[in-house]
Amino acid sequence: MTLVQDKPTTIQDTKANTATNSATIKKWVSAMVQGDLAHAPYAEDAETSDPNGKYKGKAQIIQSFSAWKTAFPKGTAEVTNLIALGDHVTSEVLFKSTHTGPLVSPMGTIPATQKNVEFKAVILSTFRNGLIQRERTYFDQADLMRQLGVALPPKP
Repeated sequence: MTLVQDKPTTIQDTKANTATNSATIKKWVSAMVQGDLAHAPYAEDAETSDPNGKYKGKAQIIQSFSAWKTAFPKGTAEVTNLIALGDHVTSEVLFKSTHTGPLVSPMGTIPATQKNVEFKAVILSTFRNGLIQRERTYFDQADLMRQLGVALPPKP
């Protein structure tokens, strides 16, 4: 997916977008971990991906967050690093929680393990008109599975 700039951007626009988009990410991370998915700042036609899959449209994106919230209902998240310029925000987020619900994953559903987990994710977000249009999330899935006590299948 390529985002096309509709009009030239001024330095003032870039500064304003940088501040607004950075604040949006921090507010969203806090809301998401609390389960407030109704105000997810995604465009209706947004696209996201993470180690578990690709999601198109706001409804699919919210559904993917719901799966995480089911597995980890009482977690915390902290933006530990953030770099932004205009419509592009890169954030590092530290998640901590206990696995108390089923986790739907590409390996199948993992029943609650009652184990504490802590992992960092890097999130690359691109905004359009104040909403997230495209987002890529990266985290060490093997480490998360190790913390849950789940063995990964061997590579073919």
